[in-house]
Amino acid sequence: MQITELKGKNICILGYGREGHAMLNALRGLDVDVIIADKNSEFRIQNSELINYNCKLGPDYLNNIEEFDVIIKSPGIPPCKELEDIKEKVTSSTQIFLDSIASTGAKVIGVTGSKGKSTTASLIYEILKAADKDVHLIGNIGEPAISHLADSKEGTIFVMEMSSYQLMDLTVSPHIAVITSFFPEHLDYHGSKENYLEAKKHITQFQTEDDSVFFNGDSPESKEIAEESKGKLVPVYAKDSVVSLDQINLIGEHNLSNVTLAYMTAKNLNITEEIIINTIKSFKGLPHRLQSLGIHNGIEWIDDSISTTPETTIVALDALDNVTTLILGGQDRGNDFSGLGRRIASSKIQNIILIGESAPRIKKAIEETNAEVTFSEVNNMKEAVEHAKQQTPSPSPSPNPNPTPNPQPPIVLLSPASPSYDMFKNFEERGDAFRKCINS
Repeated sequence: MQITELKGKNICILGYGREGHAMLNALRGLDVDVIIADKNSEFRIQNSELINYNCKLGPDYLNNIEEFDVIIKSPGIPPCKELEDIKEKVTSSTQIFLDSIASTGAKVIGVTGSKGKSTTASLIYEILKAADKDVHLIGNIGEPAISHLADSKEGTIFVMEMSSYQLMDLTVSPHIAVITSFFPEHLDYHGSKENYLEAKKHITQFQTEDDSVFFNGDSPESKEIAEESKGKLVPVYAKDSVVSLDQINLIGEHNLSNVTLAYMTAKNLNITEEIIINTIKSFKGLPHRLQSLGIHNGIEWIDDSISTTPETTIVALDALDNVTTLILGGQDRGNDFSGLGRRIASSKIQNIILIGESAPRIKKAIEETNAEVTFSEVNNMKEAVEHAKQQTPSPSPSPNPNPTPNPQPPIVLLSPASPSYDMFKNFEERGDAFRKCINS
């Protein structure tokens, strides 16, 4: 549904987060009746612009939802019976954006994956910007796509990070799909791994023979998602990276796959090798993704707050050799921590600091492996950092008359293996709290 087709309609914007706000702005000037519905009863107080709109706020926000002509659902609204019963009326701002720009000549590069999608999307964007392309970073990492309708024209490229929430109801796919990885995630939202995988498949399911998909060839599920496409399939492998880890500013072998996906996507758009390689080497990475916060008192502190599953914490541990203290825990979504427990048992980790709802189950999973670690259970991030400072031994002066120059310091790693929503607004706020506590 194009945005012009909404003219004269009675519309409900369901969910007034970032995308709901952007959708409301996009509808200004159109002849439409708009009502805002959200379970947060405080939104009218928090958002002064809503004084001019009718609102359905609070726990009954879905009552009589069927009365609207069109319901524009924000990604944070989970599947429910009320919407399933009227699914022919339900759309999203992402769907409206993709439908509305279809005839403008703009190209969309959609990037998804359980881990690495933000890094890969940002890197593709930086490469295209360095090549002087008319490019915009939108979606889950940049500004909401619907905010950029006016930017769409022949030659414009939109690099769009796409979450499973944004993909699940789409009936259109981007011209170029990029798939970085797949781990079971957001199962409380999707209900099962199969539903989560099915949502991801929408990035390729509606592609045509003129489209293409670049996917992580080392991931069976990424391949399965790619095979939904009718377009050109390009498997990408970390072993084929054009740069080595010591040439880039990203930590971990998994980033070689992300780099290679960005490289191949840019080559497909005829960007020169020199621009691609130079941009890859200068790319600084993103906050909260295996981000070193520096060395303090002989200890290196690394923020991997974006880690919300056991699998992503295992990836972090695979990327780092000298983790002495690991901070784990957050919202409990029922993940299986047994694999993480085994990985910790085979590591050099000495101290486990536990925080949040999932802490008891994480502790049990580690204890069942007989891992030789010391546990500390804390109530907040300040306590977690204080325990880490006390328990992580800083390097002692070497008695060797010819010590190794610049020995690797011990690492305190925040890689929680759990979402942040039990204590924080999002993973960014959790990572920021970690940094502040280190520096306080």
